[in-house]
Formats: sequence, C-alpha cells, structure tokens
Amino acid sequence: METLIPVSNDILDHYTKLCESVPLYPLHSEQDYDKAVVILNYLLDAGGANENHPLARLVDALGVFIGEYETHHEYLQ
Repeated sequence: METLIPVSNDILDHYTKLCESVPLYPLHSEQDYDKAVVILNYLLDAGGANENHPLARLVDALGVFIGEYETHHEYLQ
C-alpha cells in the first residue's frame, strides 16, 4: 500500500491545480456557471470540440456540470 500514497498525492496535486482553472465540481452560483461557460468555450476553441483531441474528455466533464446547473435552474424558474 505504501507505493499508492505518493501516486495518490500526485493525483490530488494535479486535480487541485486543474480545478483552479477548470471548475470540475457542481456549480452553485451564476458566477460559477458563467466562468464554466467561458472556460468551456475556450476548451472547445482549443481543440476540445474534436472528440479525438486530448481536451475532449475535459470538455465532456465540464459539460456535465454545466448541464446539471442548467437543468436545476431551469426547473426552479
């Protein structure tokens, strides 16, 4: 089990840094939503619109959080 601890810390460090730029968590405010949409558009323009591009999975993940926010807030209105 000891060998997994450094790998886990490495993954955590990378994930934390990624989340500083890309909100890969449930969006709770209009500000979070607006930021996520801007970042999504940037990722799409950077190649993420191509499903074979390395950014495509990140685009998909961010799209899920945006979609959940839109569904929840559309339901409330």
